[in-house]
Amino acid sequence: MHYIGIDFETRSRVDLKKSGAYRYASDSTTDILCLTAMDSETQQTWLWSPRQGQPFPDGLAKAIAAADLVVASSAEFDKAIWEFIAAPVYAAPDISHRKWYCAQAQCRVNALPSSLDKAARALGIKVRKDPRGPALIKALSIPDPKTKIFNESPQLMQDMAEYGMQDTVLMMQIMEMTRFMSATEHRDWLITCDINERGALIDRELAGLAVQYADAERIEIGKLLTHLTEGVITKHTQSVRGRDWVLKHCKYLPEVRRTMTVHKNGEEKLSFDKEIRARLLALDSGADTLPPHVADMIDCMDQGNKSSVSKFQRMLDMAEIDDRVRGAFVFAGAGQTQRFASRGLQLHNMRRDCWSAEQAEALKLDMRQNRVLDSVMDTLSQLLRPALIPAPGKVYVVSDWSAIEGRVLPWLTDDPRAEDVLDVFRSGQDIYMHTAAAIGTDDRQTGKVATLALGYQGAVGAFTVFGKAYGLALPEKTIVAIVQKWRRANQWAVDYWRNCEKAAIRAMRRPGEYVQIGKCQFVAIEGLIGTTLCGILPDATVLQYPDARLDYVPTPHGGKTQVSYMKASLTPKADEKEWPRHTLYGGLIAENFTQGTAGSLLKHALRELDDACAPVVLHVHDEVIMEVPERDAESWAELLQNVMETPPEWAEGLPLKAEPKAMTRYGK
Repeated sequence: MHYIGIDFETRSRVDLKKSGAYRYASDSTTDILCLTAMDSETQQTWLWSPRQGQPFPDGLAKAIAAADLVVASSAEFDKAIWEFIAAPVYAAPDISHRKWYCAQAQCRVNALPSSLDKAARALGIKVRKDPRGPALIKALSIPDPKTKIFNESPQLMQDMAEYGMQDTVLMMQIMEMTRFMSATEHRDWLITCDINERGALIDRELAGLAVQYADAERIEIGKLLTHLTEGVITKHTQSVRGRDWVLKHCKYLPEVRRTMTVHKNGEEKLSFDKEIRARLLALDSGADTLPPHVADMIDCMDQGNKSSVSKFQRMLDMAEIDDRVRGAFVFAGAGQTQRFASRGLQLHNMRRDCWSAEQAEALKLDMRQNRVLDSVMDTLSQLLRPALIPAPGKVYVVSDWSAIEGRVLPWLTDDPRAEDVLDVFRSGQDIYMHTAAAIGTDDRQTGKVATLALGYQGAVGAFTVFGKAYGLALPEKTIVAIVQKWRRANQWAVDYWRNCEKAAIRAMRRPGEYVQIGKCQFVAIEGLIGTTLCGILPDATVLQYPDARLDYVPTPHGGKTQVSYMKASLTPKADEKEWPRHTLYGGLIAENFTQGTAGSLLKHALRELDDACAPVVLHVHDEVIMEVPERDAESWAELLQNVMETPPEWAEGLPLKAEPKAMTRYGK
């Protein structure tokens, strides 16, 4: 396959980090500084004075036309620049949608960092991105903060072109060292581009009102913090001061310091982040109960730091002239599982417990009239989902799979004993009550927490974390008994964890041999990022564990062999020679296989919907959202349910359940 790599360097009065690629590319102040391109034979640079009408080079146009793929580092950005500026302004040739290919997406399916510089470091490439880049971008891509005029120095322009070519060369080198996306993966990336380009409509008025209320509330929080701490802390952002103040006022409460102690990279540190604050506020009653004024201070810090509320400003920053936010999804952005991630609006992190459409309308009216809201920050965070709306005359048709991971895990094991669990789903019974009965209780909430927490080799810690999320607090002795009962009732899961770990080790010892584990396989491929351990899902999706190796770990009973691999989401220190590693164990493999397969089901559904020209505008975890004419909502809902409840050929026997709803605002 013949491909050509390209890289744009641009300038704009719009902040790319705040606005996102689509808002940036569509802005009238955005322009191209240079374009670098290379294939297996030549390197070409197009450098010109902005918007002077220089013709697009004929040789470059022919090279692009001859290529099967046009590759760019962050191809959605380059594609947007091409379609908004290069083609209409400078008469560059049109590039068909299917020819675009993303190098960062290729890095992600290879379980490498998206950033070219980090990917190069992980791969051991010595020549990396030109360190002059940030200085050149500051000099040429951003107007002078005082004069508001762009620098058009010919020498700096030439330096920028050289910087762009070095980026292109590095990108092509990384491409050659990693596995290309399969045709299916490439199509899934293209479908992601389509969804990103459609965008989601925001209620601009609601978002603007929410920003005003949040700003006013943060001022009030600052005043209250100043009062509570006698001027030591004046803003919710003063985390270090907050940590030290809590320690000082709780020095006779040893549990407080223990709760704030964390271990990172082998070092013991004191933390006051969101999770630690939640743990402090959840301390059991008794000798270690927080003093009321300390609890109030921590609650104030929590309210002020609600990152969810800042998403309203993000909506406004990213929305284009048609009030649509584009570019919200990242293909294969979620670590080892190849599931989607969200960027910009971070849709995956929005609260599920949100206001209904009617409640949102009422709150919007209250804010218009400047009325006082109860628990301002909490109220606003529950308005995030409803701030996404269908266009006039349209509705959202929304559906997700019921308990998808609870269904996929037992199905993946291919263990006859797991059929009892699958039969619960097939018969329409409540899986949480089934679990509750198996562990000797009739409490559905306990059954729910056990189902969610214990399937991936979780124990007391996992149950406790999930319990807090669902308002369930049980003594440790009780939790230990629940874990033991769950494992006895689900021996198929315990055996699966053990067999997953054995299969990974066997595959590493016998490179090239396919080792079956339930409905999945392991195979170790030598020469691909060292040796890459590949987990192959039922639909042939490949989950990669790069630079994998066998490690021998001493134990009190003689030691054990385990598999470790290079972990992309961990970032090494500047002086570290080796990329940070992670250890594979049975529960983690089971989790990766299950979540990866759930992701495969979503991608299959999106392909089916794409074939039907369905207007998908959002998808969140295992949920699909289409924006359709209100009069056609019923037929679209029927199609969506059929697609989501009909297993693909590779998922025969997997019981799936989806119940679409029509919504006038996005909600639960």
